[in-house]
Amino acid sequence: MKRMSAALLCTVLMLTLVLSGCSGKSGESGGKAEGDAAGEKTKITVWIWEDAKTVIDLNMPEFKKQYPNIDVDLHVLAQSDVYQNFLIAASSGDQVPDVVNLESLRLSQMIETGGLLDITDKVAPYKDKMNAYKWADATKDGKIYAMPWDSGPVVMFYRNDLFKQAGLPYKPEDVAAELKTWDDYMRFAKQLKEKTGIAMLADSKSQTDGGFFQQILWQRDLWIFGKDGSVQLDNPEVIKTAQYFVDLMKSGYVYEVKPWSDAWYSSFQQNKEATIVGASWYEGLLPTLIDPDASGKWSVVPMPKWSVDDKYSSAIDGGANLAINKNSKHPEEAWKFIEFMLGKEESQLKMMKEGGLFPSLETTYNDDVFKEKVPYFNDQPVRTLYIDAVKNVAPITYTKDYPLANELITNAFAEIFLDNKSVESVFKKAAAELRQKTGRK
Repeated sequence: MKRMSAALLCTVLMLTLVLSGCSGKSGESGGKAEGDAAGEKTKITVWIWEDAKTVIDLNMPEFKKQYPNIDVDLHVLAQSDVYQNFLIAASSGDQVPDVVNLESLRLSQMIETGGLLDITDKVAPYKDKMNAYKWADATKDGKIYAMPWDSGPVVMFYRNDLFKQAGLPYKPEDVAAELKTWDDYMRFAKQLKEKTGIAMLADSKSQTDGGFFQQILWQRDLWIFGKDGSVQLDNPEVIKTAQYFVDLMKSGYVYEVKPWSDAWYSSFQQNKEATIVGASWYEGLLPTLIDPDASGKWSVVPMPKWSVDDKYSSAIDGGANLAINKNSKHPEEAWKFIEFMLGKEESQLKMMKEGGLFPSLETTYNDDVFKEKVPYFNDQPVRTLYIDAVKNVAPITYTKDYPLANELITNAFAEIFLDNKSVESVFKKAAAELRQKTGRK
């Protein structure tokens, strides 16, 4: 879920690209508990980060009942270490891990290593059941190398008590009616700052993760790369979108802190900012890690739009997938684990209700869990907003060059703020560097 610097990853990746392509088609999917009970025990290792393990743990008792002879070692690593270690494992042909947890924003890069198993036949029954956009980053040359887990449709989480304190609309229906565009967001930010001294959001000038800027881009059906693969950082509309973030920051409407740092976490308890424009998975993080003592103070509304007439109303931030190591000694058992966790509606619904991860599996969306009132959000049925959001996103993919591009964007904003340079000049320079390093037009 968190965005990391990719310099080391990109270096290792370039070394691994000399590997041969991914393996051929794998065996049939599925498996019966009765058949497993008659065989010997098999142990599979899953590389996963802590937040994701917590959610997987919700389904482990049922998995063990169905597959008593499959032992699962959920090996926890920091997110950056998952990618770095898998790049090394792929380059050396290691048989461990059997399963690896991958964010969509890193997936294309991991596929390029040649270290993931082709699971095209296995996922075939699920192709029409998942969010369509999720398959794009999982696919290379018509082959699929990962199973979608959760999606990250973007909404706006906001502190209703701080909005009320500033004399702003604070009930979800009123906020949704009056905060429809990014101009409205700027207007709310101005009043919030003037009345309370509180910032509208938190981010960093020199160490931004690029999330806020990229979400607005995605919503506008703009991206770092065009539909033809060309670099778009010097597109005038992309530059205009970057300028919006710069204007927010220079107006004093952003509390300056590095995203996901200890200071960032602390800032929420200190009432330093009033909104998070972020993915549905904040539903799980807010009450547990970010702001556990603020139950009832957070509400949710749709993400603002650049223009009320824009075609798309939301964006995507992150979302995860599970993939199988091409060199795993236990690919069938690995697939049984993946299919149970991600292809089974009951498993996905449990992870939604108790872990806050919005499923990519669309056949779950009619379940009553999406209509439930969520106590932390002042009994608001927030999950209906995620369904609306995921149905209204542009079909954009991260691509294998996203980690490098994201690093250049972070550097670009640092140069803009610290050296007081124009957005246009810096983004044009970043576009040229991205073209030079990737060979894209």
